[in-house]
Amino acid sequence: MASFRSSNRTKILCSSLIISLIIVIYGLVNALSSKYFYRKAFWEKSGLVLNEESKKVLSNLKSDVEIFVLLEKNQEYADVFNLVKNDIRHLMSEYVDSTNESRIEVEFINVIENSKGYSNLCGRFGILPTNCVIIATNNKTKVLAIDEFYRTHRGSVIAFCGEQVVTSSLKELSSTDNNVLYFLVGHGEYELENVSLSKGLSALEHAAKQKNCEVRSLNLYDTKAIPQDADLVIVVGAKSKFLGFEREILRDFVDNRDGKLVFALDGNFDIGLKEFFDDYGIFVGDNMLISTNETTSSYLEDLIIKRFGHHRINGKLIEFRVPVVFGATHEVKQAPWFVDNEKFEITELMQTDDGVREQGEVGNDNSAGPHIIATISERKKFDTSEITTKAGKILVIGNADFIANGKFKILGNRVFWFSISDYMLYGNSLENFEDVKIEKYRLVLSRKALAQIMTRLAILPMFFALMGIIIAWRRRK
Repeated sequence: MASFRSSNRTKILCSSLIISLIIVIYGLVNALSSKYFYRKAFWEKSGLVLNEESKKVLSNLKSDVEIFVLLEKNQEYADVFNLVKNDIRHLMSEYVDSTNESRIEVEFINVIENSKGYSNLCGRFGILPTNCVIIATNNKTKVLAIDEFYRTHRGSVIAFCGEQVVTSSLKELSSTDNNVLYFLVGHGEYELENVSLSKGLSALEHAAKQKNCEVRSLNLYDTKAIPQDADLVIVVGAKSKFLGFEREILRDFVDNRDGKLVFALDGNFDIGLKEFFDDYGIFVGDNMLISTNETTSSYLEDLIIKRFGHHRINGKLIEFRVPVVFGATHEVKQAPWFVDNEKFEITELMQTDDGVREQGEVGNDNSAGPHIIATISERKKFDTSEITTKAGKILVIGNADFIANGKFKILGNRVFWFSISDYMLYGNSLENFEDVKIEKYRLVLSRKALAQIMTRLAILPMFFALMGIIIAWRRRK
């Protein structure tokens, strides 16, 4: 009887030890997973979490990089604060670990607990928002709002796109040469130095320079070519016809030099480019579109644009529901007869609301339907051992005054323009980035970290195994 009771107590003890072991291992794994972030992704052949483009940018860094993450902790939004902090901390550890020479230094600052540090950064970089990421290198600085690190849908955060944002910023800032934007002149275009509210681009020029871009004027009649350092060529408000050789220069820039062109049209002027646009699948209407009711226009009779196509250029406008304000505009849509979809990808970017009609049109205003007013045509890049097709882009917008001084101060107009310039300048290099879905988690471990964890976890099983051996030995005695 005593032997049975002793055996029963031993079984209970072993069961208790096994249950305790499971609980301890479960707690230890959860504690480690919440505290540490590791770099090895088991399912990826490459091994590293960062994209190939990110690794390429990091390998080309010539100057040290300072990154300051400013966050304001609010008790009401503590969960959001912790989510953002962990996401960005994990991302920054990837960048730091991926630079062999430790060129990247990251500092997190809680603006409430460390008001002195926040004040020092404001003194160095100017007035800063309380939730942002500052990247400084090569005597250049870029301030990124926390909102830019996430994608939202109907008010809910659905994905983390921090790697794309940080890598594009590093690529922009680490470049020894600034991006060069050429504004064409010689056809009555809006002028960079002009401070006029309706026809001047001085506000845009100032904003472009703040984003480390060089802005220059270009007269094709004088130069007979687009300079080799041109990253983006822009035509704003042309009023006279482009000559034949000018059209061929523009065509060569797009087709043979991976060039990017932006046209913002103004008024009922024939600038001699309808056939040029047709070749890239873009149709431009002859007459100007105007609003016929209060729902589609402001008190100044400007068009309020709130319908946006799904394209990276419109990402922020869609996420934050910011409208763009246009004056009278042309219809600019995909040419219905264009069928060369194997070479070009055409996206209609913007659409008016109902109640917009052509000037001079008579009839029932309520029957006036929506119109497409901005379209982008992108040549599909195709590379083989024998054929290489460049990936040029042409964006045509039916209105020009949306970036003139008078309307450039409107938030939606600025967001739209900067989204255009960023996409045209950096769009190709960021096409392979994938957003990290918020609801999914990655288990990533380096070999060293894995060995350390396995060693720590092995201690407990070894302890319990030893206890089992001792108990078995005692029972035999």
